[in-house]
Amino acid sequence: MEEKLTYNLKKWEAAEALFVACFGTLWHFVYEWSGENFLLGLIAPVNESVFEHLKLLLVPVFLFSLIEFVYLTKLRGCLLWRKWQSMMAGIAFIAAFYYCYTGILQRDVAWLDVGSFYVAAVLNSFLAYRLLQAPCKKERELIGCLAWAASIFLMVLGTLYPPVEMLPGLFLSP
Repeated sequence: MEEKLTYNLKKWEAAEALFVACFGTLWHFVYEWSGENFLLGLIAPVNESVFEHLKLLLVPVFLFSLIEFVYLTKLRGCLLWRKWQSMMAGIAFIAAFYYCYTGILQRDVAWLDVGSFYVAAVLNSFLAYRLLQAPCKKERELIGCLAWAASIFLMVLGTLYPPVEMLPGLFLSP
């Protein structure tokens, strides 16, 4: 039975990488397509800052995690916690990659930004697959719920009060 769950988990996480890549790509344009709807702008990127582009990973991973929570009942207890951990690794990769390459090149390169998002989508799914196979205490699900809620709250707060106002230059393109 364990082998079947592993095989199914591989399919789920591969599907997530594809979902995140496709949904995140479309998500980049949703705010503009909506006529700059304020409420949608709280969860969709509203400008080209690195902070706003982190929503491209966070939102689709969250949505896919909810779908997995419904269908992968054997993983309940750790799923949301592990999915949050893998999503944070993807976000850290996007930010670190951006600041490293722009620090070296002294400019922003759009295809590197897009490419780093796709790498982060795959990294997120790979890490989720590995993390979900590890033992976990069942009470971690509550921690996962709180971590997701805090991340979404901070994402909305960061849109209303951009981090650039708190830390000048940190989240803006050069």
